[in-house]
Amino acid sequence: MNAVIYCRVSSKEQVDGTSLESQEIACKEYAVRHQFDVVRVFIERGESAKFADRTQLLEMLAFCQKREHGIKQLLVWKVDRLARNVGDHFNIKASLLKLDVHVVSVTEPIDAKPEGKLLETILAGFAQFDNDIRASRTLQGMRRKIQEGLFPWKPPLGYKGAAQPGSKKTEPDIPDRPAFGLLQQGWNEFATGRYTKAQILRLMTSRGLRVRTGKRLSKQSLDNIFRDPFYAGTLHDPWNGEDYLGRHMPMVSREMFDKVQQIIRRRGHPLPHQAVRSEFPLRTFARCACCEHTVTGAFSRGRSSRYPYYRCYYRSCDSQGNYQSAKVHEEFIGFLNATSTDRHAVDHLKQFIMQAHGQWIESSRALKERKIVEAKRIKEQQQQLIRMKMEQMITDEEFAAQRSLLAMRLSKLDAGDEDNQANLEDVLNEIDAICEPLTALGSAWENIAIDLQRRFQQIMLPAGYVIGRIGTAQKGRLFTFLDDFNTPKSSLVPPVGLSWNQLAEEIQAFAAIFRESSQSHRVS
Repeated sequence: MNAVIYCRVSSKEQVDGTSLESQEIACKEYAVRHQFDVVRVFIERGESAKFADRTQLLEMLAFCQKREHGIKQLLVWKVDRLARNVGDHFNIKASLLKLDVHVVSVTEPIDAKPEGKLLETILAGFAQFDNDIRASRTLQGMRRKIQEGLFPWKPPLGYKGAAQPGSKKTEPDIPDRPAFGLLQQGWNEFATGRYTKAQILRLMTSRGLRVRTGKRLSKQSLDNIFRDPFYAGTLHDPWNGEDYLGRHMPMVSREMFDKVQQIIRRRGHPLPHQAVRSEFPLRTFARCACCEHTVTGAFSRGRSSRYPYYRCYYRSCDSQGNYQSAKVHEEFIGFLNATSTDRHAVDHLKQFIMQAHGQWIESSRALKERKIVEAKRIKEQQQQLIRMKMEQMITDEEFAAQRSLLAMRLSKLDAGDEDNQANLEDVLNEIDAICEPLTALGSAWENIAIDLQRRFQQIMLPAGYVIGRIGTAQKGRLFTFLDDFNTPKSSLVPPVGLSWNQLAEEIQAFAAIFRESSQSHRVS
């Protein structure tokens, strides 16, 4: 029987050591004992098992796909050599099983028996648990460094690490000259308020400042430098937002840093942007007829007044088109009027809702029955796990990890028993509330506030529409169903993919628009 071997280490130190050799020897000895012919050995050097796109792993899978090799077994030293993630482990194993290739751990008793499958799941879960613990400890180590005044990452421009590359950082970063002095001079000049950031950038570039790759400093990089509190001797913890005093030499004083921040804010002073204006209800909703990117709104100044236009500012657009807002609104209102329905279609919609609700009740009952079966199976696995522990087939750590996993799966089943679905009577009442707007969509849209108009539009045409081609736009579920009911051959058979709750949510969202509009009119 033909087999392949897969070996992996995740660090350079292990590559230089004997770990790979030990894995390969153990796998080859196993192959000899079981009379397997090793066709090829795949060795992954210094790549983490957190990811499934490893070079040798992909090459091994491609090799097994070629039927002429006749591969039937994949030998690994341990399960965690293949993956350190439960999902990746079983995805890889499923891909191999489709090729009739079986995964064998030469140092662990996993097989096709129920006990072997359970142990494999435990070992794969424990490998992920170990990996998560390491990641958590790494995070804790970085946070501890920050609290101790040490920057745990690569220092910013103008500084360099005091230790040798690859060694642990125990001392603060030190100035990297001449970049340190050039940047310090730039801070001082910008703090006077006499220079713009563009001027400072040109000055520092002319003086020879370059980033570590030898390229010129970019505008974005300079902006990041002037906003980074590291240069004022402060370390920021991105996980809790707290600041700590750094042990490195500050490039500027805290007072100068605050002064620079004031200059940046004062020069920005952008005027408040009105994202929603009554003159442009279709902004970022309608799309350009040429490039199909969303249009924005702007005013064009005439001799005596300003005129609203929808404009396309997409750089690659050939037209850079302007659209008179009145004509765009006229097209949209015409579309709404043509889409308006009658009370006959609303009655059909009610019948459909009642039928869909009945189907949902049946499917909900079936789902609950499946959950009962699944819960029973999990409890049996818990009892089996206890027996394995009593017979000392697994360690205490493996038992605790798998018991926690099964308890979590059981709790998820229990949590899903709550009924959050819409009530049939409430939905039917909502249909009565929107009956009048549905028969006159154009006037209904015009008579509500701008923020409600935008919600109306999203329900009507979820993906927006192209100016001049609104008739081809994809309508929302509610209006698609109403169109079907308006046709003489309409059917009450639920469309494929429709759920009771999807339609109920859309009806309630549409009704909420007019309920809020009515309340605002009463208040005013």
